[in-house]
Amino acid sequence: MDEKRCILCNKPYNYKYVMFGRSCLDNLYDLLGFSKSPRIIWNKELYLCTRIAWKNHKFFLNKKKKYALAQKYIALTYLNTMNYEALEDIKEKILNDIKNIKTFSKNIIETISFSLNEVYKLVNYVHKFNEILEEIKEFNWEEADEEIAEKFIKNMSFIFDLTKKTNPISYAVFYSMQYIFWQVVVVGGILANMKLSARLLSNSLSIFGQQPQDLVIDDDEITKLIIENKSFKEKIDQLIKKYGQDREDFIVNNEAPKEDILIRFNGGDLLYALHDATMLVNAKKDQDNKWKFEIEINDIYDFTDFKDLKEYADAEEKIRDIFSSTLNNLGVVSSEYGVIQKFNLKIKFETKEGEF
Repeated sequence: MDEKRCILCNKPYNYKYVMFGRSCLDNLYDLLGFSKSPRIIWNKELYLCTRIAWKNHKFFLNKKKKYALAQKYIALTYLNTMNYEALEDIKEKILNDIKNIKTFSKNIIETISFSLNEVYKLVNYVHKFNEILEEIKEFNWEEADEEIAEKFIKNMSFIFDLTKKTNPISYAVFYSMQYIFWQVVVVGGILANMKLSARLLSNSLSIFGQQPQDLVIDDDEITKLIIENKSFKEKIDQLIKKYGQDREDFIVNNEAPKEDILIRFNGGDLLYALHDATMLVNAKKDQDNKWKFEIEINDIYDFTDFKDLKEYADAEEKIRDIFSSTLNNLGVVSSEYGVIQKFNLKIKFETKEGEF
């Protein structure tokens, strides 16, 4: 007998079944909640397909339709185990295809095509992903060194495979895993006191196609974070020297030279949250001859460029350098998937000399 390959696991076999190897067939009985076939049944594969037809209230189907129905029903069962909202439309299409398999219909109508092997691989990807998520819960980040940090990212990086984007089912599954991954990163950002980064990332996450809202932030905690930052202080000093000499007020707006309004922060939360932001300033002196400032920082939150570790060289901890550069690059992939969507960000606050 010629060698055949199981349409589920793709392993070779050389006995009578049309679709499945023996071990996969046994596992399918368990997956579908069917008792094993009686010993007197010669073709246990056909018997499984018949049981599936009966469960779907379809009787007197020919062998070809039984086998087609079985593949769709098995795929639907596997997709249901993943419990991802992004799969709902696909599951509905498969369910409609199942309904359209009828005893007296001439053709088998398909609104979505797939192979069981593709679905089976996706189940294994999800299983691996869920195992890593469980490991994260037990991970002691305080004792983690660079090697452990890199290993963690490498183990999780399989969900950022752009080749999976071309197939509707794999796209939905990988989209969902990435979405969950970034939710974990948001929680980690909050726990690591990276609240602005976490807030911006959370806002950028798209629930399968929904667009994020632009953000206007007027928050005392974030204001304090900015005005205590070395880059902010240096930028204010630079602008005062250039625009404020022998003046009572000055304005630096979008008409100013680019180098005057660009600001790149030099560490911590602000470095990871804001990259090539612009800072607009409306400055006036008060009755005590002290500068008062109305500040507006604008940025487009997005992940468009792959970055090297050296771009985060000023960060306070090297482990954060590794995570931040790597997470940025994973964010580029998630932007391609549409998991992360860009939005406009505006941070507004007032401050004065003596407060920073």
